Amino acid sequence: MNNLRLITMALLMAMISCSDDDESEQQDDGNSTIESYSFTYNETEYEVILEKMSWKEAAAYAKENGGYLAEINSQEEQNTLFTELSKNAGITLTRTTASDGGGASYVWIGGNDMGTEGKWMWDGSNAGSGTQFWQGLADGATVGGLYNNWGDEPDDFEGNQDALGFALTDWPLGVAGEWNDLRDSNRLYFLIEY
Repeated sequence: MNNLRLITMALLMAMISCSDDDESEQQDDGNSTIESYSFTYNETEYEVILEKMSWKEAAAYAKENGGYLAEINSQEEQNTLFTELSKNAGITLTRTTASDGGGASYVWIGGNDMGTEGKWMWDGSNAGSGTQFWQGLADGATVGGLYNNWGDEPDDFEGNQDALGFALTDWPLGVAGEWNDLRDSNRLYFLIEY
């Protein structure tokens, strides 16, 4: 059903953009068709976007809407987000999987090591800078005592895993609720923090 809706929306948008009349300036911004689930934790608003995008697309979408891909700074925040994602957000697990992440289900959050391999930063708007929270692979170390929740990760599988996924199901190197480094081209749901 979602695929049919996306195809229909794409056709309508193409027809509108090709139109020469005045209504072509009243195009839908695209946001009204995207399903989401919002909640608040510790006076911070979060939104789960139930639309599959690459990490960079998700970061751009978050930024365009006044937020950034979520940063997780404590075990309490981690637990709350996991509960919201796994029990309340209405996520269909089979729609947000990463083949390079052991076939598990994930949502994007704001960490990446795109600038320098092994230098994991909170950069959920893809600005190219942020706060470093991890250095290295699975045998690496936390930076500045900042929170992390890696499985037996990151492993930079096949040399191209640079974006941070929050696991919703188990995979061979971790369990649901832990983090995994994934190819940023995977198309996953994502979590925005405002």
